[in-house]
Amino acid sequence: MDNAGNLFGTAHVAFELSPCTDGWKETVLHDFAGQHGDGEGPFAGVILDTAGNVYGTTEMGGNPRCGGGCGTVYQLQPTSGGWKEHILHDFGAIGDGAVPGVGALILDSAGNLYGTTGGGGTTGNGTVFKLTLGASSRWKETILHSFTGGANGIEPTAGVVMDKADNLYGTTSAGGTNSCGCGLIYKLAPASNGKWTYTVLHRFAGFDGAGPNANLIMDSKGNLYGTTTTGGAGGYGVAFELTP
Repeated sequence: MDNAGNLFGTAHVAFELSPCTDGWKETVLHDFAGQHGDGEGPFAGVILDTAGNVYGTTEMGGNPRCGGGCGTVYQLQPTSGGWKEHILHDFGAIGDGAVPGVGALILDSAGNLYGTTGGGGTTGNGTVFKLTLGASSRWKETILHSFTGGANGIEPTAGVVMDKADNLYGTTSAGGTNSCGCGLIYKLAPASNGKWTYTVLHRFAGFDGAGPNANLIMDSKGNLYGTTTTGGAGGYGVAFELTP
């Protein structure tokens, strides 16, 4: 939602809903073509910056190396005549991430974008990435972490959240314990040398939830909240809190 109360989202297109006297008016901001360099499958939600630009990811399209495309990061910029799309990054280079999931991006105070891919990376198990705006309005990608599978997690389909110390937190939908592979919660801490330290905070065991694939939220005390799609007492998922 922007400051004027307009809603933004995706449904194979990126759209805006504006309140009006008889309800809500929909405006399609961009219809993804899935070819000629455009993305396809914008299953993740979107975010806005202070200038009103919209940012999101597509699961497919862009670089054809993955068959139907490895996915993109895009920006939709408001113009006098409507909205203009800019592809900030095509996934799919060697060692790059591939197939962003349903997790929304985040922006830090410096305007850097952070997100995840469910595949790709050094072992094909997914990545956490950062995009930084550089010279000539070009964005540079940095892979902060490549998931190695097994106990260290597989398929980080959800996005990340950031605390006041610039630590990142997220989940993987699979991996973790050998007996379950039900997913986990992780932390990435920045170091002075530019590297990031990966720590597993919790491995789901089934009875306490399994298959988290939605963005976490964090309160002012640093507690993390989220959901799992299955597991729990009835096997239908849980809502959980993780306390430092």
